[in-house]
Amino acid sequence: MLCSRVEPYSYRFFRHFCGNNPNIVPEDIGRSYIEEVLNPVEYRPAYADKNLFPEIIGKNHVARTIVCRINGGGILDADYHNASEDLSKYLGDSTSLILKPSVNSCSGRGILKFEKRGEEFVSVEGDIVLTKDFLLSYQNDFCLQETVSQHDFMKQFCSTSLNTIRLCLYRSVSNNEPIVTAAIFRIGKQGAFLDNTHAGGKFIGVDVATGEIGKLVIDQYLNRHKEWNGIDFSKETFVIPNWKDIISFAEYIGTRIHHHRLISLDIALNEEGKPILIEYNIDAFSYWGFMSTNQEVFGKYTDEVIDYCKRNKK
Repeated sequence: MLCSRVEPYSYRFFRHFCGNNPNIVPEDIGRSYIEEVLNPVEYRPAYADKNLFPEIIGKNHVARTIVCRINGGGILDADYHNASEDLSKYLGDSTSLILKPSVNSCSGRGILKFEKRGEEFVSVEGDIVLTKDFLLSYQNDFCLQETVSQHDFMKQFCSTSLNTIRLCLYRSVSNNEPIVTAAIFRIGKQGAFLDNTHAGGKFIGVDVATGEIGKLVIDQYLNRHKEWNGIDFSKETFVIPNWKDIISFAEYIGTRIHHHRLISLDIALNEEGKPILIEYNIDAFSYWGFMSTNQEVFGKYTDEVIDYCKRNKK
């Protein structure tokens, strides 16, 4: 696309899922050329910091922050003021919390879930008691959030994990319009609290136009299965509720991330069916997840992306 010799591997591999599709994105081109132009490296760090999501997207659109830490400083409250020694004053009626690195995170690494046991919060793995001293030893950058209680539709596929919709959003270089071009639904393994594929979960394609879930679930090795967590997807028809609201929400987020044009969004539905941003990614874009479900990353916008990246290559 941007160099004289393009590796043929990606086309040969993904044509098994997409057919003879000219819009297959070679992974080396995507990583080394397209992302470098659409998502300039120099602007990524601040946008990628999960602690700034409430500032960028709005507090009502993300999971509630209990406390956080930025760049090795002291522990802060949700308004970025110094937190008191007594963490309990920030917890309210919370019974379940998620602790995650806020920068340099990938594939769910380092995420801990805490549940209330008596007067303490204890991690579901490792029996770690949540204290201020533990938080200071955990990471220089983190956010402690209240767990999102998910909609019954989402919960039916795995009750122990927060199951999320990953959307591919491209903001057009021609008119700045944010467009959702592809979607997958990520489902955790029953008993696990992460839905991430690399943590044992699976994903399934979603029709961007309707929100209808596909018939085959896929694992991290791209093996396809009809059944997952006791559900035979080949025999059922599932349509994600409030799909138009989810797409509109994704488009709104695209208008808030001013310096970047290729974004993958992880969105949950809360108990009321309202879309909530869990995170977005502007680095190491997962082309493979969308293409392995026979979806195009750029679709009819592929040619404008090629032309724009040629003109603006680093």
